[in-house]
Amino acid sequence: MIARYRALLAVPGFARLLVSSVLGRQPSGMFSLAILLLVRAHTDSFLAAGVAVGAFALAGALAGPLLGAVVDRVGQTRVLVAAALTQGALLVALVAVAQAGAPVAAIVVLAGVAGSVQPPIAGCVRALWPQLAADGEALETAYALDATTQEVIWTLGPLLVGSTAVLLSPAAGVLACALITVCGTAFFAASEVSRGWRADTGERAQMSALASGGLRALLATAVLAGVVVGAVEVGLPAFAVAHDARFSAGPLLALFSIGSMIGGLAYSAASWRRTIGLRYVALLLLMAACVAPLIAAHALSAAYPLSVVAGLGVAPMLSCQFSLVGALAPAGSATEAFTWHRGATIAGMAAGSTLGGSLVDAHGAGDAFALGCVSVALAGALAMAWRGRIDPAGAAGSLSTVPAAQQ
Repeated sequence: MIARYRALLAVPGFARLLVSSVLGRQPSGMFSLAILLLVRAHTDSFLAAGVAVGAFALAGALAGPLLGAVVDRVGQTRVLVAAALTQGALLVALVAVAQAGAPVAAIVVLAGVAGSVQPPIAGCVRALWPQLAADGEALETAYALDATTQEVIWTLGPLLVGSTAVLLSPAAGVLACALITVCGTAFFAASEVSRGWRADTGERAQMSALASGGLRALLATAVLAGVVVGAVEVGLPAFAVAHDARFSAGPLLALFSIGSMIGGLAYSAASWRRTIGLRYVALLLLMAACVAPLIAAHALSAAYPLSVVAGLGVAPMLSCQFSLVGALAPAGSATEAFTWHRGATIAGMAAGSTLGGSLVDAHGAGDAFALGCVSVALAGALAMAWRGRIDPAGAAGSLSTVPAAQQ
């Protein structure tokens, strides 16, 4: 395992790209809580705050593929820098509008516009890994490290926002998001690998990523797989509240992320003989098996270790999806394809949170976990049924021979 990581980190530009991508994406783990606290503080309404957060997230999911397509046509640097500066300015404006006591509708609209210009760093960095990976195995390790390190974003982000809001103010949390967005994106866009990336200007580059039937099938499974993450993330806090231990909600979610990191590191260290399509099916079913014990949990003492177990499949599942997206995207559309994947995952997580929350209110946290298990198991069944479309090995022999970004 260490040898694989050392080999990747020794590749010129790899470490810089990995660190800068995490820094540039750090606000993704901060936005929801920061905007929630800001709007709640100035409207005295959780409903208004929730709508503003939803508008920000929905606009980002819808506009992301459009920005990704632009990147595929004109390159990364101009799009990333322009998006970061625009979003930074809009976040500052959001703070000013909220503090001025503007109508809720104006705040929600401005939050949506700010979300629509989120720099597509996630799609950009995943389009770049094939340029730095020597072979298919190294590429899978790079995707696994990507999936594993992004857990830092979701673990550290709320802590940064919470401490900033307590020590300074909710507005300071949003302004911190703006500052990190601009500085982190600039750091990423200034890397030699990102600056040197050139869009495919050939005829196939005009093809939308969604022209790939395999990618469309994969995105359908990604939505269902995202449901389990959203359901667990609402189920764990609900479990803590049900046991009169609200303070345990944060630690339970942190343990879920730690489990994901452990699973990601183990996945990237293994040598796989099965085709990636079969591996993807197995990982989806493994995710269902990892979450299932939470359904029967009745004590907080059991929930702590089971939260780690529940997270074990997340990073491997995402890593496998990243590899498949890169392989299935038509040439010249890799960035757009990865932004579609991000949007599908976010949509699934939002559905999982919403449906899981309603089940919690009606029946308790166990039903939210059950929802996640059923959804990701269904994703596994569909992935098996569609394996001829999803698995690159079905047409080309192995993943290492078909990455679209290398064609």
